[in-house]
Amino acid sequence: MKNRVLGLLLSTILVASLVTGCGTTDAAATETTGEAATEEVAAQPAAEDNVVKVALIAPITGGYALFGEAGQNSAQMAVEEINALGGIQIELLNGGNAVDDAGDSKQAVNAYNSVTAESPEAICGTFSSSCSIPMAELAQEDGLLLISPSATNYKLTLIGPNIFRACFIDPYQGKMAAKFAKQEGYTKAAVIYAKDDDYSNGLKDAFVENAEANGIEIVYTGECTTKDTDY
Repeated sequence: MKNRVLGLLLSTILVASLVTGCGTTDAAATETTGEAATEEVAAQPAAEDNVVKVALIAPITGGYALFGEAGQNSAQMAVEEINALGGIQIELLNGGNAVDDAGDSKQAVNAYNSVTAESPEAICGTFSSSCSIPMAELAQEDGLLLISPSATNYKLTLIGPNIFRACFIDPYQGKMAAKFAKQEGYTKAAVIYAKDDDYSNGLKDAFVENAEANGIEIVYTGECTTKDTDY
């Protein structure tokens, strides 16, 4: 039972991180429902084998901190709501907080090694492809379930059957962007991308391929870096 619902529960947590701030709720109704559910759970404590330990890895500092903080907050909210329903309970390790990878691939590997010391049953994270891919390679070797909320590089889930994502992929985004340009009647396009960013490279390749297939001429391709300020 636990193994069957683990993936669904983690997907719920991560999808919440993608839609944080996109809607509103009736605060009074939410509070009332939450209190009633919490009282019911308190009356029936979860058995130890009914608890799923999940580690959260996200960029809490660095250039992607905005995404990481939103993901951490929404994951905490999702876990609170899921646990209030009773049944399978989720325990977020590290005191309920994300382990910071700072958007850096080396720190992501360090974060992975840090959380695995607490013996999680699954890992939520991380947010960028450049950090998620090396983590996913380790998770697959270790037999751990890993789900990224926003890593769009298509290679991520090809690493193995334990690796998942809760979002679209770069080829899909590039295809839709080219389709939109064609629908709007554009026949020429210029492409500027950050050569030191996997996400930017993936979008560039996908858009160029699909633009040319849709009869859109790429008249200029320019490189920059994520640290450039003068274009």
